[in-house]
Amino acid sequence: MIVTGSAKQRLTDILNKGEYLQVGLKGGGCGGATLELTRVDSMSSIALSITGITNVIFADKTAQIYLIEGTLDYVEDMLTASFVFKPPLGIESCGCGASIKL
Repeated sequence: MIVTGSAKQRLTDILNKGEYLQVGLKGGGCGGATLELTRVDSMSSIALSITGITNVIFADKTAQIYLIEGTLDYVEDMLTASFVFKPPLGIESCGCGASIKL
């Protein structure tokens, strides 16, 4: 997974030493699965590191398979600030952009 410079900077600002951002999938949304970003204070036995990023981990093998080629960005504008996930090529996202089709 590509983690953009703005996402890395925001993670540096919000995560405490020893914390991780866990990236996973859960059932739901109009596409069938939604991205789930969770702050955790330890790496579970099934979590998988994202190469080159020390504080972002995949929740499990399924998340890694579907999200490894995607991009995690942090976007700020006048009204909102949030992490935004862009799915990899070949993974279809829904019209609202909040879920993906598996």
